Amino acid sequence: MADTQSVLYKSIVDDDGDQYCSATLTPTGDQREKIVLAKPYVIPIVFLPGIMGTNLRKKEGKTIVWRPPNADLRGAADLIAQLFTYLFKNTKDRANDLATDTVKVDPSGPIDPGQSGLPKNVLVARGWGALMRSSYHPFLGQLQHLLNSLAEYDFEHNEANLKNWAADYGQDAPREWGASGGEALTREEILHAATYQFDVWAGGYNWLQSNRDSGAAIRDLIENTILPYYNEGQPVVAQDTPDGKGNNECRIRRSKPNRPLAEKVIVVTHSMGGLVSRALTEIHQCDKVLGVSHGVQPATGAPATYKRMRAGFESAEQIFLGRNAADVVAILAQAPGGLELLPTADYNDGKPWLKIRDRATQKDIPFGLPENRDPYMEIYRSAEWYGLVPDSNLALLNPAGKSGVSDHPDEVRNDEAIPRDKLDRVVEGIRIFHKAIESKYKNPTYAHYGAQGRRDVNSGNGGMLGTGLFAAEDRFAWGEVAWEGIGLSGRQFADISISRDDGNGGLSSSSGARITIAKPDCPGDGTVPCYSGEAPARAGVAMSFSHGQDNPGQHNSAFGYNHQGSYRDKDGRSLYATMFAIIKIAQRAEWHKRI
Repeated sequence: MADTQSVLYKSIVDDDGDQYCSATLTPTGDQREKIVLAKPYVIPIVFLPGIMGTNLRKKEGKTIVWRPPNADLRGAADLIAQLFTYLFKNTKDRANDLATDTVKVDPSGPIDPGQSGLPKNVLVARGWGALMRSSYHPFLGQLQHLLNSLAEYDFEHNEANLKNWAADYGQDAPREWGASGGEALTREEILHAATYQFDVWAGGYNWLQSNRDSGAAIRDLIENTILPYYNEGQPVVAQDTPDGKGNNECRIRRSKPNRPLAEKVIVVTHSMGGLVSRALTEIHQCDKVLGVSHGVQPATGAPATYKRMRAGFESAEQIFLGRNAADVVAILAQAPGGLELLPTADYNDGKPWLKIRDRATQKDIPFGLPENRDPYMEIYRSAEWYGLVPDSNLALLNPAGKSGVSDHPDEVRNDEAIPRDKLDRVVEGIRIFHKAIESKYKNPTYAHYGAQGRRDVNSGNGGMLGTGLFAAEDRFAWGEVAWEGIGLSGRQFADISISRDDGNGGLSSSSGARITIAKPDCPGDGTVPCYSGEAPARAGVAMSFSHGQDNPGQHNSAFGYNHQGSYRDKDGRSLYATMFAIIKIAQRAEWHKRI
């Protein structure tokens, strides 16, 4: 009896990122149906990382100046090497390395193809080498694989079957994963998305510059690199990145099609990448974006930025990111991108977030800043002891000791006044940027964020093998920053005179009292407080997921993820929120031509 089962030929991706299928001619007597499985129409996914998640190198000489340490076994040796490098770098060297105008994106970082199934050359050309490998590549590989295996066709029964993630979780109700409501994806929605090929690209950017400028750079990437690659056969080249074949660049190029294959992209973000995305769509009005999925975005800023400008970073991160106020101020004061993470005027509906607290009673005094929804004048430009850079810290703005020159040659200014003048101008630019994106989001936008407080030990101890060893007790973030000390009850900011600042969040008052920055106590992800994470929901985005124990859904019984590791969440919450968003946004794609 003749075999009538269909023969399926699956396409693969070559070193140019193009799909092709290899088939062997069969005898004329072989009447089986030959079917080529390929998706010619593409929806590119552009992933925008968070601050410090993009590798940087000098424009001149191409010296690597920032390559974040990869926190996994594969990166252990590299981590140790970087540890010693940063441990012995002084503040001046750190500031010189990370001068905003002297660096650019470095695309030559290590690659982890993960589940993507794609050649390294293609991933380098798509920008993956510019991103921190351990935080992002496994997730990007997941997206590449799962989005392109949503369904398979059963030719025997003449119907499509959902598979992998779509079969396991695709039709779960969003509220099971942290949303307050909303309908589950339908079979038809998943199958519509499955008709497209999803190609995951990485949009690295210079995180030192304003997010406004980074948004313009990502618009250029989308309009002049990614879409022309699919629609015009234009090559994509990653320079100074060896391809393993003797060439010092990675290049991909597809044949020019007879009609557009990709008309728009979907943007997925992490942390500060959300601000870049909002600059892309709301300031630069890029119309080539179908929709956006935000992850752990500090949508209205994060008080942790203020804390770090006054006290440095926390725990082991301080070795790489800044040990004290001197390290952080020297870099961020001339880096608008980082300072744009400061709380906005509408942070937590404009309520004061900078407080004084009496340590004995643990009560805040009624007075707090900002009083008039203007943190820019009241805190960031203030020269007082509680300001972002008080007068006592002005020298930190210029660790190299360079002689300042006024931007206005007709004005007479002394050297001491110039650092304050320059900082004021940076802060004014931040205010303008914040106002330009305030409560503005691409339609449609989806978001997810961490809202974990203290660990519920009844749901497991966490840590190594569930023993609680190395387990975090909470994911508190600074929702407010409180200067705390004995005898501060009834005191106001102006009543306190400071005689010494140790640069690590410790002050001495002229009366001898010790004042320190209190520990964080707002649910979040360890960096972004829920006040900021939930802001997109208050602005009316399509859907928002809150993650962590005590939040909606059966999948929130697990302890919440930390900020940098949100896309490595082993409980799949970030993955579900992102897949849900992409499939919903893909319903707007209409360039798949059915013949």
